[in-house]
Amino acid sequence: MRIGLNLPDPQGVSTEQTSTSSAAVRQTSKVPQDADTFSSDTVTLSALASRALQMPEVRQEQVDSLRQSIASGQYVVDAQGIASAMLGG
Repeated sequence: MRIGLNLPDPQGVSTEQTSTSSAAVRQTSKVPQDADTFSSDTVTLSALASRALQMPEVRQEQVDSLRQSIASGQYVVDAQGIASAMLGG
């Protein structure tokens, strides 16, 4: 004996299926426009990905500049600004 199957009423299912299928038919007319948008988005994402891959993983000149600033004591951390940015304010 199984408990908790929660099987739907067969009569209710057939009614739901017909209303769902008619809604699905109406929505399929929108697919070509969406497909064009997805194709455009794919091209854009591909271009962005290739640009990102061309960038160096480490921007060594910035790393060296920051190291030098920290070593000389010129690098100042704005704790209030960081906290504000983290809290979205």
